[in-house]
Amino acid sequence: MKIIPSKSKKSNVAWFIANIILGVIAIGLLKQPGFGFIEFLACFFFAISFIPYLRFFYKSPTEKDLDAKIKFPTELKVKYKRRDLDNFYHYEIEFEQNPDIDKYGLLKKDFEKVNVGDVIYIEFSKYGRWILKIECNDEDIENPNNV
Repeated sequence: MKIIPSKSKKSNVAWFIANIILGVIAIGLLKQPGFGFIEFLACFFFAISFIPYLRFFYKSPTEKDLDAKIKFPTELKVKYKRRDLDNFYHYEIEFEQNPDIDKYGLLKKDFEKVNVGDVIYIEFSKYGRWILKIECNDEDIENPNNV
C-alpha cells in the first residue's frame, strides 16, 4: 500500500502539467478575434480538466484505498502478446477474460520473459485499481512507466 501514494503523486503531477498546457492553449485561442468551434473545444476541455480537483469535496478512489488497506491478489493467464513497432516499440500482454484487468504494457526485457499461457500474479487495490505488484515466474515485471 506504500506504492499507491507515490503513483498517485506522479499521476497528479502529470494531470497538473496537462492543465497548464490546456490553459495556455485556451487563452491563446481566446486572444484571437472571433469565437469558433476550435476555441469552444479548447475552453471546454480546459474546464473539464478541473473535474479531478473536485476530490476536495469527496474521497477519491486513491484515498479510499489508503483508508481501507484492501488489496486483491489474482492470477491471470496470458492470452496474447502484442508488439506494436509503430508506437515507439509498445509491448503488451492481454489476459484471458477478467473484469478488472484485461491488458498490461511491458518493457521489452520483461515482454521477452513472458509467454502465451503463462500465469501472471497481480495484486491491485480495491477502488482505484492501482497495480501494486505484478510477477511472472516469481520475477517482477512491473513497468515503471505505467503510472
